[in-house]
Amino acid sequence: MSSKPLKQGTLFSFFNKPQPPAAPAVPAVPKPKEAPVATKAVKIGDRIEVYWKDDQEYYAATVTQQRQASFFLEYDDGQTEWLDLAQEQFRVFPPSKQRRSIRDDDEEAEFDGTLEEESDDGSVYEDKEDPKDDLSEEDKWLVSDEEEEERPKKKLKVTKHKATPELKTPSARKTTALSQFGHTPKSVITPSSQFSPPVVPTPLAATTTTTANKTAATSTTNENNKVTPFVKDAVNPAGSHVHNHLPFLQNPRDLQKRSTDDPQYDPRTLLVVERDWVKVMGKEMTDAVKQWWDLKSQYFDTVLLFKTGKFYEMFHMDADVGVQVLGLLYMKGIVAHAGFPEISYGTMADKLVRAGYKVARVEQTETPEQLKVRKSQHKKTNGPSPKVVNREVCSVMTLGTRTFCYLDDGKDVLDEGGAVGPLLAIREILIDHDVEGETDEVRPVCEYGITAIDAVRGVVTIGQFADDVLRSRMNTLLAALAPSEVLLQAGADGASPVLESLIKTHQSMCPHPFRVEKIRAEESFPKSTALSPEVRQAMDRGSGRFVGAVHPWDVEETVQELHRRRYFPQASKVSADRFSVSRWPHVLRAAVEGKADLAMSSFGAALFYLQRSLIDTEILTMGIVKAYVPPSSANTDAEVRETMQVLATQESHTSIEGAIANPANIPAQEEGREVANSLLAESLIDHMQLDGTTLHNLEILTNSVDYKVAGSVWSKINYTKTPHGARLLRAWLLRPLFRKADIDRRADAVQELVSGAAAVALTEASAVLSKCGDIERLLSRIHSMSGSTGLEQDDDNEGIHPSNRAVLYEVGTYTKRKVGDFSKILNGLQHAAQIPEIFQGINLESGLLQKIVRSVDQGGCFPNMCDQLDWFISNFDCDKAAKGLFEPNRGIDAAYDEACETIDRIQADLTEYKKVMCDTVLKPRSLATSSWKYVNVNPESKDKYLIELPASIAVPDDFIMKGKRGSGPKQVNKYQTAAVQELVDELEHAYEIQKERKSKGLQLIFGKFDASRNVWAAAAQATALLDALGSLARVASKAGYIRPTILECFPDDSPRINIVQGRHPCVENNTGSTGFIPNDLSLGLETEDGVSPRVLLLSGPNMGGKSTLLRQTCLITILAQIGSFVPAEKCEITPVDRIFTRLGASDRLLLGQSTFFVELAETAAALRGATRRSLVIMDELGRGTSTFDGTAIASSTVKHFVERSKCLLLFATHYHSLLEDWKNKPSVILGHMECIVGNGSSENENSGNDNSITFLYTLGSGVCPKSFGINVARLAGIPEDVLMKAKRISLDFEKELQGNDDNLRVVTAKNAPTLQAKVKDSIGRKDWEALSTIWKQLQH
Repeated sequence: MSSKPLKQGTLFSFFNKPQPPAAPAVPAVPKPKEAPVATKAVKIGDRIEVYWKDDQEYYAATVTQQRQASFFLEYDDGQTEWLDLAQEQFRVFPPSKQRRSIRDDDEEAEFDGTLEEESDDGSVYEDKEDPKDDLSEEDKWLVSDEEEEERPKKKLKVTKHKATPELKTPSARKTTALSQFGHTPKSVITPSSQFSPPVVPTPLAATTTTTANKTAATSTTNENNKVTPFVKDAVNPAGSHVHNHLPFLQNPRDLQKRSTDDPQYDPRTLLVVERDWVKVMGKEMTDAVKQWWDLKSQYFDTVLLFKTGKFYEMFHMDADVGVQVLGLLYMKGIVAHAGFPEISYGTMADKLVRAGYKVARVEQTETPEQLKVRKSQHKKTNGPSPKVVNREVCSVMTLGTRTFCYLDDGKDVLDEGGAVGPLLAIREILIDHDVEGETDEVRPVCEYGITAIDAVRGVVTIGQFADDVLRSRMNTLLAALAPSEVLLQAGADGASPVLESLIKTHQSMCPHPFRVEKIRAEESFPKSTALSPEVRQAMDRGSGRFVGAVHPWDVEETVQELHRRRYFPQASKVSADRFSVSRWPHVLRAAVEGKADLAMSSFGAALFYLQRSLIDTEILTMGIVKAYVPPSSANTDAEVRETMQVLATQESHTSIEGAIANPANIPAQEEGREVANSLLAESLIDHMQLDGTTLHNLEILTNSVDYKVAGSVWSKINYTKTPHGARLLRAWLLRPLFRKADIDRRADAVQELVSGAAAVALTEASAVLSKCGDIERLLSRIHSMSGSTGLEQDDDNEGIHPSNRAVLYEVGTYTKRKVGDFSKILNGLQHAAQIPEIFQGINLESGLLQKIVRSVDQGGCFPNMCDQLDWFISNFDCDKAAKGLFEPNRGIDAAYDEACETIDRIQADLTEYKKVMCDTVLKPRSLATSSWKYVNVNPESKDKYLIELPASIAVPDDFIMKGKRGSGPKQVNKYQTAAVQELVDELEHAYEIQKERKSKGLQLIFGKFDASRNVWAAAAQATALLDALGSLARVASKAGYIRPTILECFPDDSPRINIVQGRHPCVENNTGSTGFIPNDLSLGLETEDGVSPRVLLLSGPNMGGKSTLLRQTCLITILAQIGSFVPAEKCEITPVDRIFTRLGASDRLLLGQSTFFVELAETAAALRGATRRSLVIMDELGRGTSTFDGTAIASSTVKHFVERSKCLLLFATHYHSLLEDWKNKPSVILGHMECIVGNGSSENENSGNDNSITFLYTLGSGVCPKSFGINVARLAGIPEDVLMKAKRISLDFEKELQGNDDNLRVVTAKNAPTLQAKVKDSIGRKDWEALSTIWKQLQH
């Protein structure tokens, strides 16, 4: 047995993460005969020796606790463990005067330390050399790494519990027993926890048991279900720390003293009862402890990373989270305590956020020196003297509020593809309708206001729209935005159960972490802990007895708060106009003036959340606010809808592509009001609409198996080189174009980039684009680092944001990251600036391409930014700046320039003073001139510019001697004069200004760069467009891809699709060596009879390729309308305004919707929303119910589409009676997927041995005679005896339907004549018994 104690008590052990030493093996020795007697004789305080078989030796220990037959032993070498002595070989020492006992009245400080002084590095660890200093009011859990070696080298006792190793191994971190913590990641949606209040600290101990998957927990409670007592001076396991004993955590109340069962309970706050602390600890809270609990009381639902020195410490329930999620180890003591160094913040915080927690970064915003000054200025009448450095919450990070600032190392910014989703705030109201009769119009059942915050790029999107019973538009929004965090309104007037269930459903398909936060109608707002009253007033919001009371969803309060914080420029300095919104972002201003109250309500909730997260200024001062208009928002309030639609249109026109688009001509109203209205509506459409169902069914963004990008359409067309180019291409895929001119314009650019000189230039440009980086994201980062954020730009104000006051110790690393980001954007823009040069001299036919790659002075839209970039490159030395040696050049900062000029002038005046004195006053002149010397001339020197002269030179009376050096003839005296001192005083002031402005040099450079953000944003837009077009050009260069022909669809024309040898863009590359079978498809083409059939009724065997044909038709249409080439030999289409899909079979249990209901709901959306320009695909409608009901529904649906919607329809079915009904209708085409069945003779059919079926996957004309379901069943492995029985039943049923069975039970068109003849014959013969038999058969 080792004689060394386990080393777990240092912070460095958190990072090495050693596995805990294995527990000593329990000797399997025969039970001593006297053991039972000896066990009863053992009591607390006894000294015993326990035999360890592996060591073949006895080890001395003291018994300190007892639980029935188990005893807690403290070995002399420091090791501890619980043992059942009845199972061990041991011997008892006789009583001794040196026996150690544990007294109940042993006092123990909270963190096992006395109160001591702030250290020089800003930590608050004790200074043992000066225990009497009156600043000593801290506990030793606040420690920096510089003091690690100074910690008391006590012999460490480690409590050995069998459950403890579970918390220290990677497998144990997967435990689901999170109720031990003060809060669980309620935001990670599960059916049981999604919308319930956060789990509050529980009185029960942490539990961990070992199961097969190691996810359960083992109890650390005793048999009386009491919390495990903590052990002094030892490493206690989870569940046995101080916070597990505190009554105010066992039954928590908020700051308004409301319990958890109160409907108004605020889970964000905690009422800390100090008398409970005294009861458990036996003493009052120290100032440090009180500071932590004061912050926790306002951030109860948040994990606090509490800065002490160079470490972020986690205490109490937060330490439990750190051990559980981050794999940290508990430190010694009765208080749960873990931590990690400042440099690891980015990685650790990201892990916590991904686990669903909210993470608050608490920084020291005062140095020990500043604390001493504050203490010296403290008045006794204001209360006790301050004893701890001030701390403030500097950020609260969640999944939706991560900005990836300089504290992160940049590795956590995920690849594009929806992984970093936005924060989405949703306000919902339900709409009641009086039942006055049926209508074909879709009635909205609710209305939404939404605000999406892209925190990484500083983009805000707002919208308002009505929705139907299926929440189709909300489903589309969730699918398109893929949010990582959703804010919902809590309470009776908040989010409906349907919306909550929809979000749960979305979470189940979400490939990245996802959380939901409930925002109440009245919320608490944490009080700032800043020392400055002015800063506190600016940071605080609302009013209340304990915390600020705010109303996040209130529109009026939101607008007032926007004015108060001045995120956007004021309209006028005149007081009467201070509340004008005329200079706000256009979309936001229109929402306020247009009374889009739901949109503004959701914006208010998002604003509240951003303010609590302390990133509101960083994001909103970017001034980027966009409008969201969902598909088919016709039922939204007319005024609001018109406002949002106009905003979206205007926004699109601000882009390069939209700026050159020609407005569509509105057709004249010629053929009646209905036709005219329809044509007018078509003229206003500029994009195809794809709802969430279609995005899922067609696998546009993710596949339908594991919901990842691989195998999706997006994965097949994304060859972009830049993240912002990928985002633009993704936006194109979600909103294909509709107008022929717009599609052709983009396709012209793609075609030109495929071949010729433009293709060669694109190859070179692609290499340049790959070096540009994410310009949009970097612009947001530079903006946040520039200080150009509202009130913080005041030179006389250090900034209201607490991060500006934070005491950081890894400044060098952070400076490198800031400079690294700035260097990246400078390099990226430098590469982007080469684009016009690369395409210089190439004769481009595409107008869009010319606008993108030509500079402004050449008639294009690419900004002339080379001169501006050169200025920053010449005035910013990245290498020196990364080392912290940056000095701003002249012309950057007027105050810095003035200080430098003052210094130069004063130094010149001092030189002139020397010349005048030597020439006119001092004798001998030559000696004075040669020996006059200024000393202490460095800016940091004291007694600056003393004059050194030999003692032999006579000086005037105003030369005051301040010192001397040497003696005799070599003596040199140091003088000071009033004239020089006056200049030095002025020089000192100039030095102070220069130093202050120099420290802000980086910020000044960033601010100057940010002032030209519009120029850089234009370059980002141009490079994104070229990148997206280049990606489509890469697709076009694939073998078998051609440019589709986009046809006009005039009022008297029929919409049409004509595809020759079309292929599925995702499947064709995954079919192996056999290759993909292409197919032809034509709809809407005029036949010899002058009819243009727009409907294809498709039949064929299961697995015959029907669904693939339906899907590939839609995907080819989508690709064509984004301007891409398509996989076909020929493609001609008229633009489609919307695609409706009814595919597959799935239920929505969380929404309470069965498979058949979902099937019919998707059908209803198509029936109500399809126009003549729509494309609808339906696969096996009606299979979720009986054959009769399913056939009836399918038949009437087809009839509606043919006669009323007149849209393009592909309808796959196995209902052969439906095919019979439409086989002679010229408006419908019948087709089937062909196959070959092995030896299909009647004999083999009867025997059930038609063993093989070969799918040809080709579209043939006419009806497929059978569905061949039994053949597919054989392929699926159904037992042969079952197949034979099924075959016989199928034949019998088929005979009956065809009228070849005497026992008729079903009347069809085929057997009706036979049945009629039998009835007539029975009546003629007066055979009433036979007639009765026929009747009974029909009843069955």
